[in-house]
Amino acid sequence: MRRTTGRITLGLAVVAAAALLWGRGAVPPRDASSLDRAPRLAPDYTDITLPPNIAPLNFRIAEPGHRFYARWTGRDGRTLAVGGRRSVMCMALRPWRRLLAGSSGGDLTLDVYVQDAAGHWTRFAPVIDHVAAEPIDDHLVYRFFRPVYTTTTPLGIYQRDLTSFETHPILRREKIGGQCLNCHAFADRRPDRFSLQTRNATGGGAMVLVQGGQATKIDTRSLPSQKPAALTTWHPGGKWIISSRNWIRQYFHEAGSPGRDALDARSGLTLIDVASHKTVDPPEINPPGYLPTFPCWSPDGLWLYFSRVKRTWPENSTMPVAEQPTVLYDLVRAAFDPDSGTWGATETVLAAADVGYSILQPRVSPDGHWLVVTLAEYGGFPIFRAQADLAMIDLTQRPWRAVSLDSAVTTRRDTWHSWSSNSRWLVCSRKADNGLFARPYLRYIGPDGRCGKAFALPQADPTWYDRSLYTFNVPELVNGAVTISEDALAAAAGRERQASTEAGQSP
Repeated sequence: MRRTTGRITLGLAVVAAAALLWGRGAVPPRDASSLDRAPRLAPDYTDITLPPNIAPLNFRIAEPGHRFYARWTGRDGRTLAVGGRRSVMCMALRPWRRLLAGSSGGDLTLDVYVQDAAGHWTRFAPVIDHVAAEPIDDHLVYRFFRPVYTTTTPLGIYQRDLTSFETHPILRREKIGGQCLNCHAFADRRPDRFSLQTRNATGGGAMVLVQGGQATKIDTRSLPSQKPAALTTWHPGGKWIISSRNWIRQYFHEAGSPGRDALDARSGLTLIDVASHKTVDPPEINPPGYLPTFPCWSPDGLWLYFSRVKRTWPENSTMPVAEQPTVLYDLVRAAFDPDSGTWGATETVLAAADVGYSILQPRVSPDGHWLVVTLAEYGGFPIFRAQADLAMIDLTQRPWRAVSLDSAVTTRRDTWHSWSSNSRWLVCSRKADNGLFARPYLRYIGPDGRCGKAFALPQADPTWYDRSLYTFNVPELVNGAVTISEDALAAAAGRERQASTEAGQSP
């Protein structure tokens, strides 16, 4: 994917072609024989629950053939058909929206026909998808880059309109002199109130705060020797921010998987007063001998959930690689008084020893009912683990326990999840396709906690995932478009000369 300054040109071309195809072959092929199995689709959009405001589910029919035909039928009887010699099926936006509007809360049926070289048509078993009544937040913000070990790789924070295929850059690396960009976070999923971090060649950096249409750069270090803020969560209402400080070291294995790995040699949590920009590292949540990270506020603002591990290696050891497989993070929470900014007791929510996995990246649903975490084999970087899966905790039921969103902990490599405003949708970065590049996957979460099947974010060209060498990182659902200009953000962040590589640093 080339650098994006507006709509994706390729995407518009594909959608335009789909509009021309739409309506052709509205009558399904005659004299087709039936096959008692569903068609193979890429991406896999079979047996899913989708939002009523999602972009068209463009797909490729992954079956051999010479001609192809696909027809959606909505709950109200409305149909949308696409056909031709290409196996790629793309729907025009307006007819798709009408189809979803007439099927909200009901089912969509997809019939697929394929013609062989002899001219014979085969009809596959119908695909039944469900259209939820609850919409998803209409924008997704994510970090987009090639996962390589140099700082010359194209990298930026982008936003995608989920109701269409429009994609725009929020801030790109080249706009700020090649600095790294990471750890974007939003206050109550508001597009007008958020933060992001920049990092220079020496490991220092700053936070850019956006409020009231203005961008401000702040130094989040109380001491020059400290690391700047990284993983960030905004307190409900926007008065406070909690960020982690992470001394991350990256290394490479000579053999086996993963080839690339990382560890947190040291970490801590810092509380930031948004109004005064004052920072403090509270001792209550930074006890000696422990490494806290991945902070997340509860929606009522009375609890801070985070992961932490007890240090088992010497404090002066910067690369405890040998101990890495034994590093398992517990999930804990600390009471917080938002009026005074003071802390109460810390308690264990779930111990790694009880589940056999490192418990990372807690995210509480906006209704306060569910807490989703990532369970990883070990360590604090699940994106590098062969086993990394999402699990959910019902916060209304004790004793707390983590239940996988799928049937069992798998090798899907699900990480970096985010909730929608209505607590019905979850997005995550998943490496299921090839184990190398993370893609955004969406899934429905019912009021009772039942989870729908995860499906890939639709693209204008459904073959794009097969060809792209980019990864999507930290996908955040946001209820509107970020409107502050890239130039305003770049001016606030400033331009600092970046070295060609960052030894020991991950972009």
